[in-house]
Amino acid sequence: MPDTRFSWAALREHLRRYLWIYIVGIGVCLLGTSLLWTTTRPQPSSDQTVTIYMMDAYSNPEALSDVAEDVFARTRPYDDALQVVQFQSLMYTEEEYMSSMLLMTRLAVGEGDAFMTQQPGMDALVNSQVLEPLDDYVAAGWPGDFGLEPYYATYTDDETGESTTYLAALRLDGVTALSERMAFQNEGAYLCVTSNGGNVETTMRALQYMLEDLTEGAHAETGASEPAA
Repeated sequence: MPDTRFSWAALREHLRRYLWIYIVGIGVCLLGTSLLWTTTRPQPSSDQTVTIYMMDAYSNPEALSDVAEDVFARTRPYDDALQVVQFQSLMYTEEEYMSSMLLMTRLAVGEGDAFMTQQPGMDALVNSQVLEPLDDYVAAGWPGDFGLEPYYATYTDDETGESTTYLAALRLDGVTALSERMAFQNEGAYLCVTSNGGNVETTMRALQYMLEDLTEGAHAETGASEPAA
């Protein structure tokens, strides 16, 4: 019969032969635990989050992580329910059909409080009828004097033929820090706000602080006012 008594020599021999199995098993357990936590951890609701999607063929939200932290710290005193301010990438190209499907899915579930996007994405957002008209906000002084040109969009109802023109976005051509940080191509891009995100007022304030961070010297030189309530 084999000798099954415990000994340090037997343990060393066992580990020499089978240590790799223990290492693999521990790795699988750690990976499974991480996956389980990621999928089951409590998530902030949409009205506790400001999500700014960078919608293009390429974007790099990590390049704006410091801006997200600063914007959160400055916005939180005005909305104590706020838990997260974040930039996220949303792949969008006019040629890719799945891009439109992904965008519509995000909008249908109320994800995304604001979008930075090129013209094709801007057209898709206008056609989806989810944009918050910015006329009254801009008239009240939002977001301040950053030299951003307004973009007016016209939506035509296919059934009634009635057309509506409104201030749908601000042009981002002057926010060169986005390109300089290699985060997003600002030339020819727009900044707009959705009305179904759940916290429009908080989003408007967060966007002003974002522009202050990204527009070099604009706030200090012009003395831009606090965002309109």
